[in-house]
Amino acid sequence: MTKQTKTLTVLAAALVVCGGAYAALRVWNDRQAQIDDTVYVTQLSDLTVLSLINGQGELSFTKAEDVWQYDGDDAFPADQEAVEDLAEQIGSLAAIRVIDDPEDLSAYGLDEPALQATVTAGDETAVTLLLGDVSDSYCYAKRTDSDTVYTISTDLPENLESLELLDLAAIPDFPDLGTDTISSLTWESGGTTLTLTKTETAGTESGDSSADASSSSESAEETEPAWDVNGTAIPSDNSAFTSLMAQLSSLAFDACYDYKGEADTLAACGLDTPVGMLTVTYGEGETLTLAIGALDGTGDSYYAQLSGDPAVYLLSADSVDSLISLSAQELTAVEEDEAEEEAASDASSDSSSSSAS
Repeated sequence: MTKQTKTLTVLAAALVVCGGAYAALRVWNDRQAQIDDTVYVTQLSDLTVLSLINGQGELSFTKAEDVWQYDGDDAFPADQEAVEDLAEQIGSLAAIRVIDDPEDLSAYGLDEPALQATVTAGDETAVTLLLGDVSDSYCYAKRTDSDTVYTISTDLPENLESLELLDLAAIPDFPDLGTDTISSLTWESGGTTLTLTKTETAGTESGDSSADASSSSESAEETEPAWDVNGTAIPSDNSAFTSLMAQLSSLAFDACYDYKGEADTLAACGLDTPVGMLTVTYGEGETLTLAIGALDGTGDSYYAQLSGDPAVYLLSADSVDSLISLSAQELTAVEEDEAEEEAASDASSDSSSSSAS
């Protein structure tokens, strides 16, 4: 290769590199221009007031000392993250398109808007947003202090359309419940009480017998939990027990049905005479008590209530079917494979005895 050819090759490679860098820079500049050119319908910070009007009614929340409270009842357990997220979604809303010279508001469904939201910032700047017609990809929106009409993402109207107060209620999480953390549990239903208790039995790791004899003091101990129900041992591979523990470990409320827990509500939900009462002792001696009432109108959920919490929650029927059908017979049943092994072992023992005699 001649010196001139080498030079041309190097220059060509440099040109390719520069071209790639230029293209990348151009893409970055275009994206940055898009970001810088974003038009915001609302752009407020440090929000302190949130008010909503939809087909379900009107909701209003006020934030004081970093805590959102429902204006209609201070006792309402507001989900702080959910209310804050909703306020921020309304308070910082980007436009898809700006219509500076709009037609009559009726053309956009903004003459009688189905949805309305108001947010107030920390500096007391308040903005009221009207939401009109919704298409597959956008919704018309307008501030009451401006004639400009915007199109925005459908995310906000979808979130607000059927929003009710209880959708913004905090739902408690269950603690970590599993074979490692539970020490005992009691299920009371239909006049029957089942108490499951865990005991720890110490064992030693298996190994060479001669090695064990010479260094037994160094054998590592391992703990093997054993469970019983009302004093009768539960087989370690019992499927009813395994299903029960799996459901307890994944317990979660689906929704809040009522946060006041007044007597007439509890009676209507079957919680004055529960279908069952579950008491679990876990961790360092903590106790959880869960009352399960009647099935709701759909038949998909049970009404449920935690001790010390007045609220009534919905608990998926599928999540507690092992608990509802729990029986001592199922918990102490020997699984088929194990029963067959025991029968084979007994037959072998009988055969050996007959041969010996």
